[in-house]
Amino acid sequence: MERALLLSLGLLCLMSCHARGDKAAPTVTVTDYERRVIYHSPETPGWTSWVGLWQSHDGPLQCSFNQQTGPRDKPVSSVPILQSTDEGKTWTRVPGDIPVGGGRGMAVLRDGTLVRPHWVSDPNDVGFVERSTDGGRTWSARIHFLSAKDYRAWPTIIRPLRDGRLVLMAGVWKRGDGDIPNWRMSKMMFVSKDEGRTWGVPVILMPTEQGVCEESDFCELPSGDLFWIHRCEHFPATHTDIPPGAARMGEPWPNGYSDRMQSIVKKVGDGWEPGPATLAPFPHSGFPEVMLTREGVILHFATDGIYWTADVGKTWARLPIDGTGYYPRAVQCADGKIVCIGHMGSDDVYGAVDQSIVQQTFRLRMTP
Repeated sequence: MERALLLSLGLLCLMSCHARGDKAAPTVTVTDYERRVIYHSPETPGWTSWVGLWQSHDGPLQCSFNQQTGPRDKPVSSVPILQSTDEGKTWTRVPGDIPVGGGRGMAVLRDGTLVRPHWVSDPNDVGFVERSTDGGRTWSARIHFLSAKDYRAWPTIIRPLRDGRLVLMAGVWKRGDGDIPNWRMSKMMFVSKDEGRTWGVPVILMPTEQGVCEESDFCELPSGDLFWIHRCEHFPATHTDIPPGAARMGEPWPNGYSDRMQSIVKKVGDGWEPGPATLAPFPHSGFPEVMLTREGVILHFATDGIYWTADVGKTWARLPIDGTGYYPRAVQCADGKIVCIGHMGSDDVYGAVDQSIVQQTFRLRMTP
């Protein structure tokens, strides 16, 4: 009860120091915090998963998610689209569920063009990119960033940079490199200079021996460098002790474990130079979500908590508010309000648990 009162008064603060210890970091105060369910399937138990969240320039917030309804042995799949014109206070269903197919990991360009990643379950296929110039009513033909003959890829997010370029994150397996693709899936980023029509050569973010998985996110720093948080999975051949912050996978990978790592990719001219990846001080928690806020601190959103850093990952502190829904997505509105949406539940099959779409909103107040 005391904690709820402090939240309502907006008096919850966390302080940390810069790694050198000679300069105090800012005080971060959370205000106007609210958490609530914004959507439940017409079925009970409901199945609503894998949220997308985006905002067009000077436009409303929009949210997508995958939904299954009907008989459990023959479910009907759909991708509802919700829209809010009041920064998440209320949400309405978009007629026709446009953009068709949803927008998880999608980038919205300055002229309204939508560019989204798409991966397929067919092991003989390869992931691709799609573009839409009519708000998502129709989509372009596949835009491949790698050859299906030589690679299998799992593209997950596309983010625009300040200079107009786009960055695509994907897990990539070179065909023939091991029997199990997940064990050798390299973390790679690809850059487009023409709004997603073509993509450059891959930039490998870390060696496969250090960690694999298609799930990473980043924010662009004022310098133009990219700060990344990675979900990393490890498949050692023999038993190994689990490092702090890691989570054992169990069968069918009894020696496997997952954790979080972070790295910086330096902008060097028009190119990129990946720096070393180091262990991040928070546990594995599904897909990471990273945001550079208007207040100047970086946030990491996850089910175990929302963390902030004022020194680009040298030190982290946890905001004293709830962890997010699973696989969260977040945006910050023009007036500073932060909206984060995820789904309740986990990798659950339809009917196993009662899932819903949950939203958190709050503001940050900084004291230098």
